[in-house]
Amino acid sequence: MTTWNLWATLAAIQETVTTINTKVSKIMSEQAEIDADVTELTTAVTAIQAEIAALQAANPSLDLTGLQAAVAAVAAIVPPAS
Repeated sequence: MTTWNLWATLAAIQETVTTINTKVSKIMSEQAEIDADVTELTTAVTAIQAEIAALQAANPSLDLTGLQAAVAAVAAIVPPAS
């Protein structure tokens, strides 16, 4: 391999590494946004569950099973905190 070919190959490798780094940075940025959304969703689910519990305590005869099931389904979507 000539010196010129070596430098061309190294330049191509550097270009590929730069492209990969750019893509990884974008993915990490998007992951941060997803993490923030999951945190907001988890907070909302917790607040709704507390409101349901308060309603249940104030109105024991009130049937909230449908609402509880709907919130449980949303809570199941949220991945556990790592």
